[in-house]
Amino acid sequence: MSPEYPAKRRYARLTLKEPVSGDVTASHDVHILDLSLGGVRVEHTHILRPGSTCYVRLPLKQQIVTVMGRVVWSRAVGRMAAEQGGTGLLYQSGIEFAALSREAQSLLEAFLESHDT
Repeated sequence: MSPEYPAKRRYARLTLKEPVSGDVTASHDVHILDLSLGGVRVEHTHILRPGSTCYVRLPLKQQIVTVMGRVVWSRAVGRMAAEQGGTGLLYQSGIEFAALSREAQSLLEAFLESHDT
């Protein structure tokens, strides 16, 4: 593991068997690869700058939850056919959630517990 990532996470992370579609900010579609109470790892075609803030829309149990987050890391992981306005690069980014509302935290906890194996 590289030195920029801590060996232990503050929250258990759920890696999804199939990527789930979500949104980052108002206009960038992402695939949610894994999810925890502290943040999310997403795959996308538009660059997200580390240190920037964004809104993440999470589809949880037939309900969309929007949370504020901060991009902690982002890296190109491959290439793909360019979408309109995309770069042709495929990125993965880690987004740390800012303070979650009680409702968002409850929905997220219930979602994670229902998928716990």
